[in-house]
Amino acid sequence: MDVASVRRGNKCGCICPSCKTPLIARQGQSKEWHFAHRSRNVHNEIRKECDYSFAVSVRLMIRQLSTHGLKFRTPGYVDFLEAYSEISRQYHRIEFVVTEGSFIVLSNPQIGVSFSRAVVDILGYVSDVPFIVYITYKDRTVPTELNPPQIRLCGIVEIGIDGLLKAFKQEKEGRYIEVLKAYMEEKIDGKLWVYHPRAARARKQAEAKMAEWLLQQKPSRAYRSEVRSMSGSNASSHSVPIEQKPSMLPERKVEHYECVKCGAHWSGTSQHCDICDTHLFTRLNKSAQEK
Repeated sequence: MDVASVRRGNKCGCICPSCKTPLIARQGQSKEWHFAHRSRNVHNEIRKECDYSFAVSVRLMIRQLSTHGLKFRTPGYVDFLEAYSEISRQYHRIEFVVTEGSFIVLSNPQIGVSFSRAVVDILGYVSDVPFIVYITYKDRTVPTELNPPQIRLCGIVEIGIDGLLKAFKQEKEGRYIEVLKAYMEEKIDGKLWVYHPRAARARKQAEAKMAEWLLQQKPSRAYRSEVRSMSGSNASSHSVPIEQKPSMLPERKVEHYECVKCGAHWSGTSQHCDICDTHLFTRLNKSAQEK
């Protein structure tokens, strides 16, 4: 429930979704409307248990909202490949679109059910194809069982609700359900594709384009000079044909990385997080570098 939809004070009949303590609905004239624990002493005792009460309550509100049918704005899904040609001494990047953003209506939504050996927040259907919504916040990440899932013909979207705090703070009269409904139907902030059934095919097509680009590369001046140098240091019969020179990436510096989404830490030359299967949440681990 949001604070605008209940009676004032002790008559609200609500409890905290995190610690189950009775609440008071404060609907004054000067301060933003809000719920408060009925007993300050009780609140002080269970403060640690309520650290995530905002995230917990928003998650429950999304679940409750979906029981009446869920209209949902999905984000676009764009990925990329990168490669380096030793022959032409050039980098190349190919972006590929898995899907555009769209507006969908989930039919027969189910709450808190099992899908691919994981309990998900919402399971609905779009033209008989399963569509899953998984809600994340601090210390609650997408289970590895969902990427990839057992059933490959499905869609899975993650909603990171930390960003909703700003939108909720802008609502001064406690109509949080309306804010949440507008977010689900109109916004894409915090929404990410975990799995899309067309992603593997789109990546293979991009890989084929990359392979074609690599084959079309022409020797650079530096490459020709290197080949002539190699040929001059050996007998003429042992010179290396240009097209047979092995291709290799330039040496890259080993860095310390961390993934802000799953918390993984690693050292190497790649920013790709193997757990999340993406580089989008990777950053340099400065504390590890300083050591």
